[in-house]
Amino acid sequence: MATPLRHKQPLRGFTLVELLVVIAIIGVLVALLLPAVQAAREAARRTQCTNNLKQLGLTLHNYENAHGEFPPGSVGGGKHGLFTMILPYLEESAIYGQVDFNQSPFDDPNRYTLVSAYVCPSYSHSSVAEKDSLPFFWLEGAYTTYQGVGGVVPDLTGATLVEPGVQTSARGITVYVSSAGELPNNGFFAWNSPRRPSQISDGLSNSFAIGEFVHCNGPGPFCDDPPGNVRPWVFGGTGDIDNNPGSYAFKVAEHPPNSNVDRGVGVGFNHLPMGSFHPGIIQFVFADGSVNSITDNITIDVYQALATIDGGEVSNDYR
Repeated sequence: MATPLRHKQPLRGFTLVELLVVIAIIGVLVALLLPAVQAAREAARRTQCTNNLKQLGLTLHNYENAHGEFPPGSVGGGKHGLFTMILPYLEESAIYGQVDFNQSPFDDPNRYTLVSAYVCPSYSHSSVAEKDSLPFFWLEGAYTTYQGVGGVVPDLTGATLVEPGVQTSARGITVYVSSAGELPNNGFFAWNSPRRPSQISDGLSNSFAIGEFVHCNGPGPFCDDPPGNVRPWVFGGTGDIDNNPGSYAFKVAEHPPNSNVDRGVGVGFNHLPMGSFHPGIIQFVFADGSVNSITDNITIDVYQALATIDGGEVSNDYR
């Protein structure tokens, strides 16, 4: 018997329109998911930055337990500063043991050694610039994206000149004159003035110790290309107290956090604003070792009150 003929079913695939619709749906889903993924990654980086600052706060107190005072900021031009002094209390004794304190930090081989606790994970540029990789040698090395807080310059109207061209005194606050920006002695860190806990009369929980510092956040010289004004952790200061002192270890809180300033029109290196790559906030470790986020829209009065240690202001407005 002859096999009956069977009609073949036509093969069906995606039409061009259907394919385009599927691609469009996938694109929309990816667009919806990417911000969530980026937010999760930033949350993780911010948490790691918080942990870095907690480590630094604990390190400051371990140093104080051993020495009876907190570490100095910058102790002199061409000398090591804060971030070298605290290495043994940050479980980095191996690096500290290689430091030759009779040698300038500019020549120290540790200058290219990365200390992970000194760099915020949200820092979007390279953490180390190798020798001869940049136009200026003072830009090269392993960076720190944190700086100590060096107080606030007081109103110098009617200030007494203590020593010509060097320092003035206003309301009992000594201010060292510098073309890089005046350096007061009313912050947790100062030029060659280590603090004892008893000197922080505003309270440890109301005084900044160390905060984030990633750039100068504005146009002009030294701000356009990385590393901007971020510098190697091994540096302490330039110049000296009689000749334009400049600090690589702490900054004076003359401008709000994450301010857009132009270093080329009168904003000194000592006064560059603290800043971060965390959207809308900057993190600080306080003198008591706690870490808090400060929003970019904090009032300048509250911000500067937190930046001094003995101004008589006690404010919880930042919380």
